[in-house]
Parts: sequence; structure tokens; C-alpha cells
Amino acid sequence: MAALFHILAGLALLAALSAWAVAVRGGLKTIAANRAAGQGGGAGSYALLAFWPFAVKRRGREADADAVRTGKAAIAFFVSVTVAVAAISAYTNLTFKPPVAPAGSSPAAPAGAPSKS
Repeated sequence: MAALFHILAGLALLAALSAWAVAVRGGLKTIAANRAAGQGGGAGSYALLAFWPFAVKRRGREADADAVRTGKAAIAFFVSVTVAVAAISAYTNLTFKPPVAPAGSSPAAPAGAPSKS
């Protein structure tokens, strides 16, 4: 069962990375289209693309199509990250084994606190 969650976590992280790549590719096209239309696309747009590609917006007539694609990529990213976190949590819960005391040993008696009297 743990192996299943391990595979699921890997696939979910791969899907999140793919959604990020789709957003970056769309962002590059958006910046190029905005620059061709004479509506900016400077260093700030590339910085935004590097840190959060879902925020790069297109201006003009075709902005709606890009907004839908970017929205879908953002939803896929968040769902993938959520599934990855849940799968990693399940995997660690199934594989973590607390340390076991050696057989036959008993816990030591608690030491008393030093007294000042």
C-alpha cells in the first residue's frame, strides 16, 4: 500500500510541474503578444513569469482565451499539489516506524529533582 502512495505522490508532483510548465509557456506567448502589440513586456513581466506564471495577463481581444487556459493550469497545479501532499502524508504514515526499546529492558526510574534543603 505504501508503494502505491509513493507512486501517486511522484505522479502528482510531476503533474504539478507540468501545469507550471504550461503556465510558463503560455506566459512567454503572452509576453510576446503584449510586446508585439506595444503594451509592455519588460523585466517585471519576466520576473513575474519566473515567480508566479499564473499571474501574467494578456491584453487585447484574445485575453479571454489565455485567461481560461491559465485558470485551468492554476487549478491543475493546486489540485496536483494537494494530492501530492496527501499522498506523501499517507506514505509517511504507512512507512514510519517509531523506535522500539530492546526486548527485556525496562525504563529507568525517573531521577528526582535536586533539593536545596
